[in-house]
Parts: sequence; structure tokens; C-alpha cells
Amino acid sequence: MNEKAFSQALRRGLGGAIIELKNAEDKVAYREMLLRCCLRDITFDWQVEGSKGEYLYDAILASDEPEYFERCIIERFLSRCPDGLFRQWAEILYLRARDGSELSHNTLHAKYEYFASKKGRLAKTKTVDEGYQWDEVTFYLLYLDGFTAFKRYAEDVGQILIRKPEYQKSYDDWYRRRAEARFGKKRIESYFNTMYDTSDAIRALVDMITAAELAYGRILENREKEPLQVCDVIRAAKEAATDKHPRRRILRLQNGSLFAYRATDEQLEELAQVALLEENETVKALLLFQFRQRPFPLGITPLLDYTQSDNELLVEASLCCLEEYKDKRLHDLAIQLLKTKGLGSKALGLLIKNYQKTDDHSIAELIRKASRIPHHVQMDIRDIYQNHRSTSVFPLLFHVYQKGDCSFCRLGIVEAMHHCSVLPDDLLSECLYDSYDDTRRLARRLIAKRQKKVEQTR
Repeated sequence: MNEKAFSQALRRGLGGAIIELKNAEDKVAYREMLLRCCLRDITFDWQVEGSKGEYLYDAILASDEPEYFERCIIERFLSRCPDGLFRQWAEILYLRARDGSELSHNTLHAKYEYFASKKGRLAKTKTVDEGYQWDEVTFYLLYLDGFTAFKRYAEDVGQILIRKPEYQKSYDDWYRRRAEARFGKKRIESYFNTMYDTSDAIRALVDMITAAELAYGRILENREKEPLQVCDVIRAAKEAATDKHPRRRILRLQNGSLFAYRATDEQLEELAQVALLEENETVKALLLFQFRQRPFPLGITPLLDYTQSDNELLVEASLCCLEEYKDKRLHDLAIQLLKTKGLGSKALGLLIKNYQKTDDHSIAELIRKASRIPHHVQMDIRDIYQNHRSTSVFPLLFHVYQKGDCSFCRLGIVEAMHHCSVLPDDLLSECLYDSYDDTRRLARRLIAKRQKKVEQTR
């Protein structure tokens, strides 16, 4: 593995990078590349992947220079840093402390004391949420210091709330859930009940938690009682069309309202009629995005016409709607768009339900030419070959495995290899070191299953 391949594999979280480092005679040659990855946030999407801290820690241990990397990370960790890097560094330092490093343990304590000393005046920006970061440090201290860390944090936040009730941003609701996962719900509730009448700080914290839960319950209740109507979605689409990122804005509405899930058939047909009559193509596209989870009720013919539009958003929305259908015209459309516009056409998703074995060659040619696999391609390839079998598809899937950035989708690629019976033993062994926990678990399970099968045939 050359330097470029190693750097890319490490950044993407591939197990092959760890194996390369473990087997390297000159580990120092990889030091700068590993340090660069340690000092930047290499997570593609933390909400589905989690942090890559544990993966990087495995690489640090394989380097045989854990103290060097520990010092470099601590130097940055003690300064203000974005949430993504904070997550990554906090996990690495926790693992280092768990393995006996007093330096990392003391560093986590120092960061905790920094947050506590601010007495609720915690920064909250687009990239830095110190309330969240304080909670994150506490989470790791729960495992290092036990119940003492839980009581300390509860007292500190409670004292802040007594002095400044408006400083609720000092508290992150992950704290209680994580504490319950660590010590059990019964123990946490028992502590709160016992201390409620004797500690003003605990009472302030419990009252805030209770009020927050009631408020959230009312939000859900009101959402159920007053779901969005068709006119609300139309108005939101017209407003979003003037935004710099209209698609992102309308998807936030969609995820928040779950309109498509809750709408009646009559409402969906009404919205579809409005979408067809809408003259502004951006607004039309935003309305069509509401049909990602429910089939477009007026057939595929008008949607086919929209795929030829010069408005890229309208083309994308139409293709998303068409993915729900199985129709030879959609297969032919997908092949035509892939030939003329390549993977950027986003037409690959049409083959999830309309795949033919003869498509392997066309797909493979496009994949082979791509130096980087876009996320939507990772997802589409995963879905195509998890739903269809092909014994000649390994080179295609292996390229996506190597070049895709999302480790969650990479798990799907490995599952697709297994589904198609093309997952080799050496790649499965590499997956034992992958950055995504579920990929490691899958590899252990499949290796054990294969070993058992070999033993049974002896």
C-alpha cells in the first residue's frame, strides 16, 4: 500500500490501513499521515457512523508510539475546538485513560473543570456547543470514575440552574440517558428521589428535566393534533425556493412534520395535482420531494418528462419519486442517463427495482472510472446488490468499498458482497479492524460461521 492509498484508507476508516500499520517494518514512515488524520475530523456523518476515535486509537497503538500521539492530541484538546474534533479526541483520550494513562485521565478532568468554571456561560455556535462537549467529557468520566462523576455533574449543573435558571444550555439531555445506560435507570431515579428534598442543586436539575420532558411531550401532542396541511407544505415550498439551499430546507420540514407518512390518500393526490400545475420548477421539485416515502399517486408519465428538465433539483426530485416504481421504461431511462451524464445523473437508484444482470458491465465501467464514490452512489450500489444477486460483481463492489467515504454504507457494501456470495476471506479479516462497529461485528460473526462450516466438513 503506497502512501496515498494508506492515507485515503485511514481517512475512510478501512481496516486495511490498520493491518498495513501493524505489519510495517518502518512505522515511523506513517507517523505524519496518521497524525494528520488524528488532528482532523475524519468522520463522514457522525449521526450514523459515530466517532472514528476508537479506530484511530487502534492505529495509534499499531504505530507503537502512543505517547507521541497522545501529547499532540492533548495540546489541541485543551483549546476550544469544533464538536466533531472534540468527539474524536475525547474518545481517544478516554481509551488511552482506560488503558492506564494518567495523563489522558487528568486531561479529561481538566476539560471538565474548564466547563464547570464557566458557570453556564458556555459557547454555542454552529460548530461549537460547549454544553454538549461538557456532557461528552462527563460521559467518559462515568466509565473512568464511576458514580462519583455522575453526582459531581448533577451538582454542578444544579448549582448553575439555581443562580441562572436561563442557563439551561449548560445541560444536555444525553446526560440522563447515558447515566441510566451506565448505572441503570433504577439507581439514577433512586438517587434523584433521595436527594430531591435535601439538595437544592439536585432539585433544580430534576425540575428542569421534568419541565423539559413535559414541554417535549406537548410538542409531540400538538404535532399529532395539528399535523401539517397541504396548504402548509405549499407555502413552505414557496418560501424554501427563495433560500440558498432550498432542498435542505424543505427536507427539514419533511423530517420534522412527517407529512408524507401521516397524509391521507386524498391529501397526497391534492398535493400531486398542485405539483403538476406549479409553473416554478424549483417549487415543483420541492413539492415532489414529499413523495420520497409514498408513491406519487398520478403515475409516472409526468415524472418521466421532468427528468429531461434543465432544473437539476426537479430532475433529482423526479428520479427520487420514480425509484418507487418497477417499469421497463425506468430501466431504459436509467441506462440512458448513466451513459450520457454518468454517476452524477443520480439515475442509478432507478435500478434498485429495475436491475437486469446485463447492467453489471455498464455500472462497473462507470464505477471503475470514479476516483471517489459519491455518497448517493454508495447507497444505490448497496441497495441494488442487496436486492439482486450477481456472482461477477466483486470488482465493482470492491471499488465502492475502497473509495466510498461513508463507513455506514460500507457495511451495506460488505453485506451485498455476502448476499452475492463474493465476499473473500481476506477482506472479511480486514473488516475486523473497520472503523464502524457493526462491520466489525458482522465480520466476527461471518468468520465464526465459516470456521464452523469448515470444522463440520472435516
